[in-house]
Amino acid sequence: MSDVGSRLKRARRLHGEERWVEACDAFVAVDEVEPLGAEDLELLAESAQIMGRGELAVATLRRAYEARVASGDVDRALTIGFWLWQALVINGEFSRAGGWAALMRDQMGRASPDGGAEPSTADGPIEDSGWLLVTEAYGLIGSGRYEEAGGVLELAARLGASRANTDLRVFATTMWGRALVKAGRLGEGLARLDEAMLAIVDRDTTPRATSMLYCGAIATCLEAHEWGRAREWTLALGGWLDELPHQSGVYLGNCRIYRSQLWCIGGDWPQALHELGDVCGDLRLGFGQRVAGHAFYELGELHRLLGDPEADQDYRRARDRGAEVQPGLALLRLSQGETASAVAGIRRALVEATDPLARLGLLPACVQIMLEAGDLEAAGSAAEEIASFVTTYDTPVVRAELAQARGAVALAAGDVDTALSLLRTAARTWRELEAPHAVASVTVLVAQACRVLHDDEAAEAELESARETFARLGALPDVRRVEVLQHRTPVPSSTGAGAATHALTTRELEVLALVAEGASNHEIARRLFLSARTVDRHVSNIFDKLGVRSRTAAAAMAIRSRLVGA
Repeated sequence: MSDVGSRLKRARRLHGEERWVEACDAFVAVDEVEPLGAEDLELLAESAQIMGRGELAVATLRRAYEARVASGDVDRALTIGFWLWQALVINGEFSRAGGWAALMRDQMGRASPDGGAEPSTADGPIEDSGWLLVTEAYGLIGSGRYEEAGGVLELAARLGASRANTDLRVFATTMWGRALVKAGRLGEGLARLDEAMLAIVDRDTTPRATSMLYCGAIATCLEAHEWGRAREWTLALGGWLDELPHQSGVYLGNCRIYRSQLWCIGGDWPQALHELGDVCGDLRLGFGQRVAGHAFYELGELHRLLGDPEADQDYRRARDRGAEVQPGLALLRLSQGETASAVAGIRRALVEATDPLARLGLLPACVQIMLEAGDLEAAGSAAEEIASFVTTYDTPVVRAELAQARGAVALAAGDVDTALSLLRTAARTWRELEAPHAVASVTVLVAQACRVLHDDEAAEAELESARETFARLGALPDVRRVEVLQHRTPVPSSTGAGAATHALTTRELEVLALVAEGASNHEIARRLFLSARTVDRHVSNIFDKLGVRSRTAAAAMAIRSRLVGA
């Protein structure tokens, strides 16, 4: 065997072993000596695409496409053309991708057996070509025409099955399931995703398709708040990922982001932090930049929960790469005492969120922010909008979010009996879902309700349970918030919730408790992870609401009104 032949054999072996980086380098080295044939160009393109070497992938796919067209293999050319189109879409080059899809249609027309009267492939008219139907469906989903997209994808999936094209069948079925879920047909959509995942988990699809389809299925479940399936499929994904020599590149990077999200939900924050940091570093360049926006957002979410000031920078980097940064940024601003900024941010995001599932992802944070801002009406409206989703997306997560939102609104309105029942329901569901931060967060609300009912022993037990969970997770801002609440005494229910707190927000009550301890503004800023300027504004607001002009008078009134402990 010639030297070129042996090197080519090695490159193919590396590809077969899913050693994408080495396979890329090996194929490129051979190609520099002797141009690769169409089949090997496809293998090089797949390796490059998986590893995020976008420019190499696009250039190689174009060569492979032209080679297949020249040999008259129209069906294979169409498959290659789809992956080229996909690479351009991932890089945000939508106009170029659209032009390429049009070029494919024209090329297929010229390949028609009757000289172009009807575009066709070896198996039938171009209108029956599954991969072009998939590109059409992407546009329909992007414009919110989910039912129409579902019909197109159902046809594509059937075409894939009839032609024994596993990648096409499973790809179309996965997208079909996503379209159905987005259309509000959750049960039907999940059934299609289950069907597709059977083939994906069994490794029936090619590696490039496998990585994309894992991401698509898990992303759909997370959007629909269906954590059970997302976790089950992520376990299968993890088994595949952990077998790979390299996990870099846009396709695998996106899979790792979703896996990190589920780790974060489940409380494995160190693992999620390590994974997201690694993915962000890997996706800074090339065709991974758009996916990097998603990674930086999730890293910002984790840093926010940890109280790490890097969160601000993470959200900025996410926005720079085209990612939506809400509700995370609004929650960060809320934790920093920038309530007006938080309100403006979440309102803007809701105005722009026309997709139902996008709105669902914003509403729980909206309830929290509006309550902190003292806008009980807006918080109640957001809670009831969550309720409108239950009939369509009836998952345990959505039910828990609704119970927590309604419970928090009822507590703020002084309807403590209703609040406690709802909050207990939410806590049980979050516990069943193994979401420790969510459990601890609702437990704090339960404690506040117990205090209003004068059950101080129960309130203290709930607060200590929440504090221990937050401390174990490393959620320092939440730990500090609970520790402040642990030093406050209950408010007599006869005075009414609004009168008892003088309309102070939760953050202002935290600041007031520290003022009563004799802490300076600088010390308060350090202990609550706020800027000194924010604390100054909180203290000024407290003086105005209490009608006092000094820290001593504020502390005295707080103790007299039992807003803080003596």
